[in-house]
Parts: sequence; structure tokens; C-alpha cells
Amino acid sequence: PPPPPHPRSREARSPLPRLQSLPGRRRRGVLRRGSGPALLLPLLLLLSAEAGPGSSSSRAAGEGPLDQAPVVSKFTKLESGTQIADLTLGRGPEIREGSRVLIDYVFRRADGYFVESTENKDPFTFIVGRAEAIAGLDEGVRGMRQGGTRRIVVPIRNSFTCGLGSTCPGPIPKEYGPRRQIERQMNRNDPYNYFFFEVSAVKVVNS
Repeated sequence: PPPPPHPRSREARSPLPRLQSLPGRRRRGVLRRGSGPALLLPLLLLLSAEAGPGSSSSRAAGEGPLDQAPVVSKFTKLESGTQIADLTLGRGPEIREGSRVLIDYVFRRADGYFVESTENKDPFTFIVGRAEAIAGLDEGVRGMRQGGTRRIVVPIRNSFTCGLGSTCPGPIPKEYGPRRQIERQMNRNDPYNYFFFEVSAVKVVNS
């Protein structure tokens, strides 16, 4: 009989790998400014592998409890493949094309390991629609309102395809460790790989 497919072959893999709970020492959440310590949003979600890569249907998310936040029931898949799920809804101005936004974020690899965050740093600032943020983040924040929080799953093809140069879309880490992690993920040549962001809309300015 023919040998079983290699674990990394297309036939042997789901359209998106399942995302297990974070190791305890790596759990970090979105920092809410002015509220004391960082709000812990531990990653307890599973991405459904039922729909194919071209499907536009929502994917099931985790049933685990989230600290001080509601359980996320579904991800919405955008046409580009980026997936979004709101944790809390803001009440301020809405992010749209041309909005100047300041966001706090926690950035993780697909396996849940922490890469970088804005904790103890300034928020990441960019103008939506001007290629100042990676494509998946630029489209993923649209529709959020100031004060809201959202989870965004960014496929590799919608992330750091320009590289990590000073003229490339951000957020670009300054430290060697996070930059090296991104480079390794981009060099894996894995079309099903992705990055994971937890985002808080700190400020939204619409002209």
C-alpha cells in the first residue's frame, strides 16, 4: 500500500491548524491603558477546520472562559482569508478608510507563543488604507469602535510580505527576538501558517 502522506503535505493538513491553549508562562493579554495591570485574555480558542480555504463561512471559536471578557462564539472570515472576532464593542468613533488609529496589541505566532506587545510602550499608530499596517491588520480593525477589543487571525500572505525594513508596513518590532521569530515564520513556506493579534482600539480619529 502507498505510504501515509507526510504530516506537512496538503492532504494531511487542515485549512487552518487548531490553536490550543497557551502555555501558562506565555499568557499575556491586551493592555488597557489607565486600568492598571494588563488585562489577561488567555488564548483558549479552537479554529474550526470544517470550511475549506475558499469558504466565506464563519469558523467556530473557543468555549473557554476569558478573563473579564465574554466568550467568543464565532470568527468571521473576510474575503482575503483574515478572520476577526470581537471581544468587546466600543462606543467611540468607528474605524474606516482614512481613520487615524492608535491600537494596543498582543502579537502571537500560530502556536500561541508570545511575540510582542505594546505593554509599557506607545500604541501602534497608523492611517487605515495607506499601507502603514500589514494588510491583515489594516482590514482587520475596520468596523471596530474606539474602546473595543478584537481578535484577528492574519494569514502569512496578509502579513509581513514586505519584510521588516523601516519603510515596510507595521507593526515592526525593534528587538532582535521578535524580529527573528517573524522571519522564521515567514521563511517556513507554509501557506496555512498565520499570526494572531489581540487588538484594543485606544483612539480613533476621523477627519
